[in-house]
Amino acid sequence: MAIIQCPHCEKDIELDAGSAGLFDCPYCEQQFSWGNVPQSHTTRWFDLWIGLLIPSLTIFPGVPIMLFIFEPQGLEVLIYLIVGIISNISTTIILGLIGLRTQRYQLALGALSSPIISAITFYLYVDAF
Repeated sequence: MAIIQCPHCEKDIELDAGSAGLFDCPYCEQQFSWGNVPQSHTTRWFDLWIGLLIPSLTIFPGVPIMLFIFEPQGLEVLIYLIVGIISNISTTIILGLIGLRTQRYQLALGALSSPIISAITFYLYVDAF
């Protein structure tokens, strides 16, 4: 048996020796992880792609849909574009923080790479016209 402290309430908890995974604290009922729980190779790539794609989905399909539905004129187009960029950046920050907080670094890397890739793609798109 191994005695550890709950990371939330800091009370002593007995676990089987060599056990690893997610556990519920019997005192505060909060969930915590203990031991080396290796993340699979597939999960790491999935996290990277989720981090890359989710922020991009807020701007690339979002802005054309807004432009198609509302048919803005003049300055309204710029406002919709700014709203798309702000939603992209806020989604990136939120996903990056979730990735760092949960120690899913591939998710954080993908999320932080997304605005760079989005900016390059947007530049190439605008430059083509």
